[in-house]
Amino acid sequence: MLPEQRTARGLRLSWKYQPLQADDPLTAWTKLLQGRGLSEADPFFSPRLSDLPDPGEMQDMPKAAERVAKAILSDEAIHIFGDFDADGVNGTAILLQALRGAGARVSSSIPHRADDGHGIGIEPVREAIARGITLGISVDTGTTCFEACAEARANGFDLIVSDHHLPDHTLPEAFALLNPARVDCGFAERQLCGTGVAFFLLMAVWRCLREAGMQPSFDLKSLLDRVAIATVADVMDLVGVNRILVYHGLKQINQQPSVGVKALMQIARVNKMVDAETIGFYLAPRINAAGRMQHGDAAMQMLSTDDEHEALSLALELDQANTHRRQIEADVFKQAEAKLNGSHILAVYDAAWHAGVVGLAAGRLSRQHHRPAAVGFITPDEQIRVSLRGRPGFHVGDLLQQCSAHLEGFGGHAGAGGGTVCTGAWDAFVSAFGEAVEEQAKSVGDALIQEVDGILGLGAMHAGLAERLERFEPIGRANPPCQWLIRQVRIIDRRELKGGVVRLKISDGVRHMDAIVFGAKALDDCIQAGQLVSLIGLLQQDTWRGHGAVQFVVKDAIVDQ
Repeated sequence: MLPEQRTARGLRLSWKYQPLQADDPLTAWTKLLQGRGLSEADPFFSPRLSDLPDPGEMQDMPKAAERVAKAILSDEAIHIFGDFDADGVNGTAILLQALRGAGARVSSSIPHRADDGHGIGIEPVREAIARGITLGISVDTGTTCFEACAEARANGFDLIVSDHHLPDHTLPEAFALLNPARVDCGFAERQLCGTGVAFFLLMAVWRCLREAGMQPSFDLKSLLDRVAIATVADVMDLVGVNRILVYHGLKQINQQPSVGVKALMQIARVNKMVDAETIGFYLAPRINAAGRMQHGDAAMQMLSTDDEHEALSLALELDQANTHRRQIEADVFKQAEAKLNGSHILAVYDAAWHAGVVGLAAGRLSRQHHRPAAVGFITPDEQIRVSLRGRPGFHVGDLLQQCSAHLEGFGGHAGAGGGTVCTGAWDAFVSAFGEAVEEQAKSVGDALIQEVDGILGLGAMHAGLAERLERFEPIGRANPPCQWLIRQVRIIDRRELKGGVVRLKISDGVRHMDAIVFGAKALDDCIQAGQLVSLIGLLQQDTWRGHGAVQFVVKDAIVDQ
């Protein structure tokens, strides 16, 4: 085992388990399974939809499902209150498509990020009531929308809240509140995203319809592509129920995607097998770009349409919005860094900043400084609305709770959240935010960690092991990729490719192997030809070369003296 060391990226080398060492693929796989507490036959490697929990076990689910089924059977109009991010628009899309597929009359509304902000507004509720609608369903929002829920109840409007954000100390007066984060719930280990909650609602509704003698022809499995996208986009833990949903959602994407998802893949030039990483890098940013730069309704329409031409047109619109988003985001990040001027409390706002990118800028600040950040903009009614992003070990939802005395409204979960700062309370909010971060930091410890599963010799770098490692897919939060340390290899060749990519040939003196480095600038001093170096990264099949070839994807390095 290596002594305490720092990598080229300044991270502390850490072992996930008792360090394993192997120089052949079979030993490496056997020890890896032992370290992770798994076996070849573990259900982890064969996620089954039949293992999903009974939706009726979610608090308030039976009454919610019965109410929706009653509306379908009696031809009662339903209105869906969505949200503008990837989770909210996917959830709205699957509810629209499924309920229409069951014969329901359904309408929807998505708030505008800058003008309306997160949550169910009173005006959309009043508009639905004025149209004679008496049943509403929220997606990915509503848990802290007390005024909207009270307005609905006062007017005989049954509002079913389906959400996953942290509740306040009290709950709104909704007809039903479907939220695994409720202290009296805990369904699916509180890990579902908003679209996931909506999917379980549909499962329960379909059961109610069958019990009433109706056999819905719409297949809910066809929605799993969008459930997977939302789950990955909202950075949920990819274990347990989420692993099952995303595993089968990825199958759906790769075999028979919905019209909208297929169009988005075409515009994003995704022509390979889609995995969770593909969703995170190619699909989710384009879906989110609609709500960030224009209006989330465009993404929702793309995700729910059956018209190929409409889907392609909307996908192109999202792609253009995403290009614009990247440019604006980079500018706001630079300006935020300048305004902070070295402050250890990462909280800043500006009237000129675009509402759609402050969350992304907060994420960049958080990654840069390894602590939570809050970045805000000014709303049309002169209020400061902030978006928060966190780092591993911190919980943004709890940070918001600790700052609640200075917020008029807020919502969030472990990794992200946001709220509106009370008028004149910016300095008080910054102070409370700083104190809350410091308090959480005491239990976080050293967040600058580079975790590895073990040490592998080049003899273990075999296509058979690389293929077995793919069984851990879908990879993501709470189920990270298997990361390895290769000790003391010589870089015998280095080639520069396009886009900051470097191809290496490495050797232990006997065997040779190909390695590749993406974003190589940060490691440039460590990966020069002739150097002796220890490399940290992933073993993968080299699909470009094929024929059983493998490559080592370098994530970090330690220069050996």
